[in-house]
Parts: sequence; C-alpha cells; structure tokens
Amino acid sequence: MRCVRLRLWAGALALLSVATGAHAVETGAPRDACPLQTIYALSTAGLLPAGGDAPIVAQACRVWPYDDALALAAVAYAPSGQAPVGERALRLVVAVLDAQSSEVLAIHEREIGEDAAFALLDGGVLLDTARYDLAEGTRAFGVVLRSSAPGPSCPDGRFNDALTLYVREGRVLRPVFASHMDFWSRVLGEPCSWARDQRLVTEEAAFTIGVERSTHHGFADLRVTANVTRTESAADREDEKTVRRRDSRVVRYDGTRYDVAALENGFFWTLSPEEN
Repeated sequence: MRCVRLRLWAGALALLSVATGAHAVETGAPRDACPLQTIYALSTAGLLPAGGDAPIVAQACRVWPYDDALALAAVAYAPSGQAPVGERALRLVVAVLDAQSSEVLAIHEREIGEDAAFALLDGGVLLDTARYDLAEGTRAFGVVLRSSAPGPSCPDGRFNDALTLYVREGRVLRPVFASHMDFWSRVLGEPCSWARDQRLVTEEAAFTIGVERSTHHGFADLRVTANVTRTESAADREDEKTVRRRDSRVVRYDGTRYDVAALENGFFWTLSPEEN
C-alpha cells in the first residue's frame, strides 16, 4: 500500500505541475524565427525600436500557405527600462509583409501586460495558419501567446495558449476571435494535500476550431470543440481511470467579432464529480 500511495502522490504532483503551467525550457533557435530582413523592415516602418534599444522577447514568422506571396510576422518586445519578467508591459506587433521585398502591408499592435498568471518567454509566440476561411476570399490566421508563468501553487483551474484570429482589411489587421485553447480543472480532491482516503478527479481540455457552413453577418460560424481527458485516482486503488470525451459550442460573428459568451470563459466543458 505504501508503494501505491507514493505512486499516486507522484501522480498528483505531476498533475499539479501541469496545472501551474510548468514545463521544460526549450533550447536552441525559436520556432519560426523571423529573418533579419523582416526585423529590419519592421524597424524601418517604426513598428520595432531601431538599434536593439528594446529586446525582442518572442517572435514567429512564416510564409502564409494561403498565399505564398505574403509572409506573416508576430513579434513581442519589451520597451527599454522595463521591469523584470512577470511585471513587464510588452508590445505585440502582428504584420503581413510581402514575402519577397518584406514591405509591410498590414499591421496590428497591442499591449500585453504580464502578471502572476501570464509571462512571455522566448518561444511563447506561435502562428496558426489553419484554414480559417470565414468568407469567400477572406481567410483568417491566428497568433497564439503561450504563458510560462508558474501561476498559483494549488489552483482550481488554469488556462493557456491565448489564440487571436486576425483578418486583413487593407492595411489593417483586425482581431475577430479570441479565446484560450488549453485548460485544466480540478473537479474533486486536493493534489496539494494528498490523503489516504482521497479521491482525485481532474480534467484537461484542448480546443480545436472548425468552420461551419452557416453564417452570420457575412462570416461563417465557428465550432469550438473541447477534447477532454478526465482522470480519476484514489489512494486505495493502484490504477488510474481515464475517460475521454468531446463537447462543443458554436460561436457566431456579430458584425464586429465572434461572440464567445457561449464558451463560458473557456470552461463550458466541465462536469460535476459524479457526471460521466
């Protein structure tokens, strides 16, 4: 029984490390690193500080599969004189460029505030170039922000991978959809204070997005599917019980952006401890 309890305790700690967003630090070149020509073009356009005055925190660049004459770029930087990691006011630049000349064709800029729940490190900006065909001749692309913040030590839930979908309108990139895409929830039990008679139930969900045939205000509806893994363990049982299921919600464009109220802050998929 001691061996069983130790194994379950280790499992609980592993679940907790997932909940707090802990992960191995990746080394080497960042994924989809931006060419120097792209960084220079963004600096020349006044979108990035020139001369390395503001360090780049995370970056992602890629030729757009939808149109290989265009390149996508997402670069986050910290203005000079900023606070340490976790307390910075970062700036995110998202751009569409000419793939050959690197001329900047369309942009969107916004502030990203760090706190105890969100911190951005190298590799934390990703591009999503799935086929988000929202209307005839209009395909969106996504930018994902992946947090490396440790978060609270014993959370009831956590979320990560904040996705924003952009559409191009002339020289402007307009955000039309925003949601986190990765979730974890403690349903029953307490992994931080493992007891002999405790039952521990947790759920983790990864979202995917599908484009529906139905439309509202000219843009296709989006079906957000939660791929859920429910894990149950107990001190008096050596094995873990794992159940997988799916749940989904449809979100509709309101003329300005997609109304994500149906996602219930991303946790629409959660069940009570006794539900299957």
